[in-house]
Amino acid sequence: MSALTHEGLRLRTGWLGSELVPYDEMCALEDGAVLLASGRRVRVPEAERAAVLRAITPPQATGVLADDADALLAYLDGPWSPRRAVASLLDVATAAGASDLHLVAEGERVVLQLRLAGALRELCALPSERGARLVAAMKHRAGCMPYRSDLAQEGRIPREGITADARAAFLPTAIGERAVVRLFGRLVGLVELGLEGSLRARLEDALAARAGLVLVAGPSGGGKTTTLYAALAHLAQQRGDAHLSLEDPVEQRLRLAGIPVDQVELDAARGLTAEAALIAALRQDVDVLAVGEIRSAPEAALALEAAHTGRLVLAGLHAGSTDEAVQRLLDLGADPGVLKATLVAVLHQRLEPRPCPACEGEGCAACAGLGRVRVPIATLRVEGGGP
Repeated sequence: MSALTHEGLRLRTGWLGSELVPYDEMCALEDGAVLLASGRRVRVPEAERAAVLRAITPPQATGVLADDADALLAYLDGPWSPRRAVASLLDVATAAGASDLHLVAEGERVVLQLRLAGALRELCALPSERGARLVAAMKHRAGCMPYRSDLAQEGRIPREGITADARAAFLPTAIGERAVVRLFGRLVGLVELGLEGSLRARLEDALAARAGLVLVAGPSGGGKTTTLYAALAHLAQQRGDAHLSLEDPVEQRLRLAGIPVDQVELDAARGLTAEAALIAALRQDVDVLAVGEIRSAPEAALALEAAHTGRLVLAGLHAGSTDEAVQRLLDLGADPGVLKATLVAVLHQRLEPRPCPACEGEGCAACAGLGRVRVPIATLRVEGGGP
């Protein structure tokens, strides 16, 4: 006797009990038996084999949102593997080019949304019970407590074959949990950023400085981190120096991608604040130092000190223009003379939606059928700082 459940296949093991074989532990179905991760083989009754095979074989993302949504809904409508369901959902979002995935409780349903080209678009909706199970599976994969829905939690979801984990955040609301997953795309080089040719050449010239401060400024979601990673990869290819990056959080694991940059993830709870990390970094004999974002006066002072004492410092900064970025540092207490002597360049960028230049309608791979893509709008201010 056996019975399919949401969690797995329950097998009768004796007169007094049964054994639950979770779908997550099943690797393959071969010759009427499932191979488990432990190496054990468990016989599956013939009547249950098709359902078990379906549960451990989630749909593959195609990049066509309508088709992917239908396939995902069909998979979640029956027994499914939580680990594989989460991976399949993230693959669907990634194939569509989404930057974020939202799961929002709306009473009797949970709505799945993707942020595409800066705008939210509904992917599909699940009944509330099934949506809650999917959120719990995401929390488990992110290393959070799936049984607690009354706490704000954060974690990371590892992704096979991808050097960037997905960053997940869970928040209780008045009518259910809200989950948001930040997806990080592949690493790109300076050429692939889409910057205008002469501007990119001037930026490369600025990055050739042996010391000084190069700022990457812009609004939230404007691609600052992507540009900082591209600049670090460019420098790692151009010069065999020691590179260190301080981030909150680390979005892409650069060494796993073959880029020789050591990354430090800030953690205020452990005392590893940006200020403490910057002080420690000054003792690490690094030639290139990246700071994910300057937020406070001590961070600004330490970044300028590093740039003023023989290092090339790359730093992100929230600002509305190149001039505003310079003024922001002055507002944070930067010494005007030191800033003038140290600042090499300020790149300001934002992403704007534009009509898709290669649009092929609903099935367009370039824009996921949206008819638009986001392109960088950038300006570069070059200063005289740095040797």
